[in-house]
Amino acid sequence: MFTIDRMGCGCRHDGDFILDRPMGYEGYLVLFVKTKAVFVIDGEQTETEPDTFIIFDRGTPQYYRACESEYINDWIQFSCTEQLTSEIPIVFDTPVYIGETINVSQYFQLIADCYYRTNNSRAAGHLIRAMLSDVFSDSIGEEQAAVAHHRELLDLRRRIYAQPMDDWSVDKMAAMINVSTPYLHALYKKAFGVTCTADVIRSRIEQAQRYLSYTAMTVEEIAFKSGYKTAVHFSRQFKSITGMSPTQWRRANRAG
Repeated sequence: MFTIDRMGCGCRHDGDFILDRPMGYEGYLVLFVKTKAVFVIDGEQTETEPDTFIIFDRGTPQYYRACESEYINDWIQFSCTEQLTSEIPIVFDTPVYIGETINVSQYFQLIADCYYRTNNSRAAGHLIRAMLSDVFSDSIGEEQAAVAHHRELLDLRRRIYAQPMDDWSVDKMAAMINVSTPYLHALYKKAFGVTCTADVIRSRIEQAQRYLSYTAMTVEEIAFKSGYKTAVHFSRQFKSITGMSPTQWRRANRAG
């Protein structure tokens, strides 16, 4: 499970900006630096170009500063109960030039939207995982890298978890990638180990759990907000996945 501690998008500083954290951070720090910058890692100084990505491991000393008259970045501090490198071969503490190959800023905006607007940490966690998968896709195993339409599938999954209430019919998802529906099922399962239909359901149940925990909305209201047409269908699917009815789950997990 991912927990975002703090984050910011498009943060601007003047040319005197320096961050020096000798003891590092207890969680992970992800940066997407949009201007030239200087990093010092293991005593070595590296000047990076705009659109550079880096993830600092827990406890790694952090030193970076502006290189020109302005410093701009997106950033996230987060913790994670999972082993990050079990699915994604992340290279920690190493600047990675992204350029225009991946829209990293869009990831940050979607993550921020989940974090600040909907308070949906689960969806934000899936987006963080998708972003890391995308950034380090050049290093993923040959089997996963060989999946056709890999970037389009990542974008589709990102959108599903950002907007679970949308009408995610299989036909619609297949049309977005311009493939047949049977081929989409095969591609999605190969890329993520789960079918696209199951992922839509998972995103909706996680959305519903957030509403149940933090709002006073009725079960029927939550059903519609989470993409279901009837409360009966929602309640049946919720219980089949969680083992409890929405009302039972709310009583057991109510925040505050």
